[in-house]
Amino acid sequence: MTISTSLWFVYHSIIYAGICGLLLTLVPHLRLHKRTLWIYWLLNLLIFSIWLISQFSEQNWLVTSTPLRWIIALWLNASMAYVAVGGGFTVLRVLLRVARRKLSAHFWHQPNAILLPLVWMLSAFGVYEAMSAPLLRHYDVYLEQLPAGFDGFKIAQITDSHVSDFVGSRELASAVSRLNATNPDLLVMTGDLLDDERQLDSAFAALTHSNAPMGVVAILGNHEKYHGLQTILQKYKNEATQANLRLLVDENIALNYHGAEFQIVGVDYPILPDSRRHMAETAQLDYMQRSADKAFRGVKPSEWILCLTHHPDFFDLAAANHAGLSLAGHTHGGQVLPLGYTVGRLWFNYLKGWYQLPSSQLFVSVGMGHVWPYRLGVPPEIVTFTLHPKI
Repeated sequence: MTISTSLWFVYHSIIYAGICGLLLTLVPHLRLHKRTLWIYWLLNLLIFSIWLISQFSEQNWLVTSTPLRWIIALWLNASMAYVAVGGGFTVLRVLLRVARRKLSAHFWHQPNAILLPLVWMLSAFGVYEAMSAPLLRHYDVYLEQLPAGFDGFKIAQITDSHVSDFVGSRELASAVSRLNATNPDLLVMTGDLLDDERQLDSAFAALTHSNAPMGVVAILGNHEKYHGLQTILQKYKNEATQANLRLLVDENIALNYHGAEFQIVGVDYPILPDSRRHMAETAQLDYMQRSADKAFRGVKPSEWILCLTHHPDFFDLAAANHAGLSLAGHTHGGQVLPLGYTVGRLWFNYLKGWYQLPSSQLFVSVGMGHVWPYRLGVPPEIVTFTLHPKI
């Protein structure tokens, strides 16, 4: 099933490490001394062999070893950072040469004295933030259309846990336990639950330990649809008969809070099953519109509506269908602060935090997990919301 997602990431990481190695081996001013170079390539082989072997072990023993997680994450991110800064240095040096500028400063001849400490520092900061326990954030939300009977209704949200190598079921269970201490009425899981099928049972066990009296309501993210969708759908179906855990795929359900009824709408992620290929913008919008048509069918506009969507850009359709509050994830907030405000803005209309349209609000969580174990300025989070009618 979704173990292929983990393998996909390992293979791409090996490519980055290989490019880094080529820079350190072939580019004259970046080249390491011969003995150091041998040590580098041996460490590269050892670290990525351990990571690759862990993908084929019956149990993912990597998730039980914090030191191994840290070593692999630090090495991976240092390699990626060196590709960026080393490649940038090489291009800049060529451009200055073309412009016939004299490069007499020591840095231009011995750049690794600065570049190597820099990439390890960047790697350490980002890995530390990514591997830290998620922040527990709380918001009091005031909604104009919320009936008075829902005052004090508390929702807990987990999203993008990506249970795999660097965030295991143990961390998910800890997050659920911390949310349990806040006594939520409802727990919602807004997609990208896991990327490692070996942790399927333990990840679901963590979710079902929620003490929310209304149980857990979940939706699909893009990662559940990459590989083995039928397996995870069957798991949700089995759990629904044994625990208070429900999956909504372009569906809605009615729940009762202190005698007042409200409706939850859960929409599918706009991507074809067993595919990584993102749809063109027009096809994606068409997919979302079909999801909205199915998910909101039979919903009573007179009742308060909560919309769960993995892709935050569904918010426009949710608001058009009278959803008072939408909760989303998917974006990870860009994971790195500068990217969130540059590239992230090109990919998503709604990146992180709060957004508002007439009579409708959206919160986009940056999520508690990651596939790429690096965050900088965008720490992982789990969230609770206490709802109040706006007077």
